[in-house]
Amino acid sequence: MKDKHLHIADENLLLHASEELDADVEIEVQAHLERCAECHDRLHQLQSTLTEFAAAQRQQCEAKLPGIDRPRAALQARLAELTAEKQNNERSRAAWRRIFIPGYAAALAGAVVVVLLLVTSRVNGPSSKSHITMASITLDKPDWRLTPGATIPVTAHDVCGSGASKYVPSVPISLKRKVFELYGVTPPQPDAYEVDYLITPELGGATDIRNLWPEPYHNTVWNAHVKDQLEDRLHTMVCHGDVDLATAQRDISSDWIGAYRKYFHTNGPLFDTSSENSLSSNTLKKIAASSSGIVFANWRHPVDKF
Repeated sequence: MKDKHLHIADENLLLHASEELDADVEIEVQAHLERCAECHDRLHQLQSTLTEFAAAQRQQCEAKLPGIDRPRAALQARLAELTAEKQNNERSRAAWRRIFIPGYAAALAGAVVVVLLLVTSRVNGPSSKSHITMASITLDKPDWRLTPGATIPVTAHDVCGSGASKYVPSVPISLKRKVFELYGVTPPQPDAYEVDYLITPELGGATDIRNLWPEPYHNTVWNAHVKDQLEDRLHTMVCHGDVDLATAQRDISSDWIGAYRKYFHTNGPLFDTSSENSLSSNTLKKIAASSSGIVFANWRHPVDKF
């Protein structure tokens, strides 16, 4: 564009349309377009041509691309599958959580025990001890979730002094019934279990459902009579200053069988508890404390009237 009377070259018009001209040249081109109708029309012609060319190119490219309907449908189907899988997984996790929640786990275990007992009774026939369930074996130690132990605020002087009671207080019948129900022993079986203190009152144990469980008399060497021996020994050791009261309470409540082994230095009960007349002093105290309103099934333990 050396001569201002000449028309603008197509190249400069295209650069003008795309705003790529140098500033000085752009001013000259803009001024020429304002006074030259022919160049102005040529600019619009070139712009239209470019627009038509771009549209044709777009159509040609789109024709080569696959349609979006089928991929979209496939994507929607896959999303639906993932959603269904997620819901199934959540339901499965919820089912397992229910199984491992204490209440559900206990119910499931109870159902398994019942089935096993039914099968056993059909194979072996009726037995005079058929009412003694598998719990007689598994309840030699309490379920810590139900029976963690509970105490009253006392000192060693309180449990060992001259004013200390020589009898273990009797557990009310109504509270015993609740303990049996809590452990699923229904109807109550007082001839098979002693509703016993986990922490004996001689060591500050409370008459509280959190400190009670149905301890078996039979079908396990770790029975109620053996635990009475441990209670007697710990009370004596506390009163002689060999063990502090808090330690005795902790040991008997956390694992009374382990405490027996610890304090008697043995792996099993030292004394024969199979004899009908082999009563510990603690058992005698319990019998003396609850002697009213009871009948005796044998010399080993009293049977409450429920």
